[in-house]
Amino acid sequence: MSEYMSESLITRIYTDGACSGNPGPGGWGTVIYFENDEVQELGGGEPQTTNNRMEMQAAIAGLGFLLQTAQTDPISLHTDSEYVLKGITQWIQGWKRRGWKNAAKKPVLNRDLWEILDELHQQANQQLDKPLSWIYVRGHSGDVGNERCDAIARAYAAGRTIQLQHR
Repeated sequence: MSEYMSESLITRIYTDGACSGNPGPGGWGTVIYFENDEVQELGGGEPQTTNNRMEMQAAIAGLGFLLQTAQTDPISLHTDSEYVLKGITQWIQGWKRRGWKNAAKKPVLNRDLWEILDELHQQANQQLDKPLSWIYVRGHSGDVGNERCDAIARAYAAGRTIQLQHR
């Protein structure tokens, strides 16, 4: 994670993933906004991955960062991935009930990351005064947080250097 830690409260987290080819080189970006207008950006990549895995990795990084704080004030996590949003808020309980099988009785893809995301999501809900609010944001629609996450994710997917903000 990051050594940076603000004294201010997190208000919202944005996440996005990108992949050049699917599978192919991928990247993820996470932007954490604080109430005092500070911003913390995180990002990373993998040489051979999928877009869905990168979307999930961005959410994992954001929740991991949140859990490093003692914050109890509620926050929202914004994603343009219906896969992540529906997976963590609707589908995961059924997957677990069916022994990590989907509705078609096939093994759930990306189970390794789903298990991590599920654990972090549960921990965040225990830490926060109210459950984490998952919000869908349409990709490439001009939302500043989503656009910045996309730029970070694309840079990592392309192997380009990008300056992450810590202000």
